[in-house]
Amino acid sequence: MEPKRFVAALERECRDSAVEGCLEDFESPPGRRPDPTLVQISNWFNSLAPDDREMVARAMREAADATLFGVLCVLDGVRPIEDGAEKSCFKLIAEKDNKQSVICPGTVDLHDLKQSL
Repeated sequence: MEPKRFVAALERECRDSAVEGCLEDFESPPGRRPDPTLVQISNWFNSLAPDDREMVARAMREAADATLFGVLCVLDGVRPIEDGAEKSCFKLIAEKDNKQSVICPGTVDLHDLKQSL
């Protein structure tokens, strides 16, 4: 897997599906006894005007996008998550059909790839 495909897959399968899944849960909480917090959010969300619901969705997309960007920055080593001078170096390798592809570190940082998509 190429790093660009990896980042695009994260956007599609993690960022986008998380936002859409949450919005669906806000509209109609799943289960026989949904979490009370989710029911409270659902009641509030469903009371909003359609334009306001769309604004909530846009804000959620922005937050999810910022989260993904932050995780990619951590993987790239440009956003430290550890105290002290010594920082971990993250390596990400995809393996398929007995072939390995180095996703990170690569020639281009993952967070830069994300910004270019």
